Amino acid sequence: MTTRSRRVLGFTLVELLVVIAIIGVLVALLLPAVQQARESARRSMCTNHLKQVALALMTYEEAHGVFPYGMRGGATLNRDTWMQRILPQLDQTPLYERYVTADVDHVFYNDAAIQGATVPVLMCPSDPSGPARGGASAQPGFQGNYVGLNGNDIINNSASAKGIFWHNSSTGLRDLLDGTSKTILLSEVIIRGSQPVSNAWGAGGGYWGGGAGGGYGFSTKESPNPLLPDVLYGCKSTTFPNSPCTATGSYANPEIYARSLHPGGVNAAMGDGTVNFINNSIDAELFRALGTRAGGEITEF
Repeated sequence: MTTRSRRVLGFTLVELLVVIAIIGVLVALLLPAVQQARESARRSMCTNHLKQVALALMTYEEAHGVFPYGMRGGATLNRDTWMQRILPQLDQTPLYERYVTADVDHVFYNDAAIQGATVPVLMCPSDPSGPARGGASAQPGFQGNYVGLNGNDIINNSASAKGIFWHNSSTGLRDLLDGTSKTILLSEVIIRGSQPVSNAWGAGGGYWGGGAGGGYGFSTKESPNPLLPDVLYGCKSTTFPNSPCTATGSYANPEIYARSLHPGGVNAAMGDGTVNFINNSIDAELFRALGTRAGGEITEF
């Protein structure tokens, strides 16, 4: 009788390591594609949100003949911006009515229901800090990602601002002499940390506590996502160390620029309600021209 040796079928160590290496390579190739697909979906949702906010502003303008003011003044009332005015157009009528009732007695900033409310359409899903609370720790109202055009220079709360929103502004579509499709209405900004910090007003949609500090708006003085920091009354550097902002402790001359966490640029809504993705590499003069309502510039955009 002939005895035959048996071979044990299986993987050798080398074969196993090769398989693991191949799987690792495939995962490394797949993950960026998955992340890119997710960001594409988030950017698309952000575009949709921004368009809804733009349409809400245009609906308000159609009803009142003007856009809502950028912000109103006073020790208490400077927490009121264009955002509160269009809450009904954003399907937030109960929040608006509660806010208006509380505002009569100047106690809205102590109303827990108002402080705890969020407006999802005002948030960009690519920003991990949302929903966030802005303003000082005593007035932690909701903070969003979309702000209105103040102009193409430092934030100017006076009527000499060249954009659409400022202190007690009352501009309408009739004032966009450069053309509604060639004037930016809204842009994205990033949120400066998710939690309120005493004496720190973030640029990102400072609707409740940052109106006087320019948190309602932005400027096209610099191209989107500039390397230089924003200049704010207070910067949440302790909660958002990588936030590109500098604190001044003064409301004077804030600088707030278009920023986003989308690779390569920001979403911006134009005066005609359309939304465009504006690349960081846009010509600086063109971007500044898009930041004026009646500058008379010749733009091809």
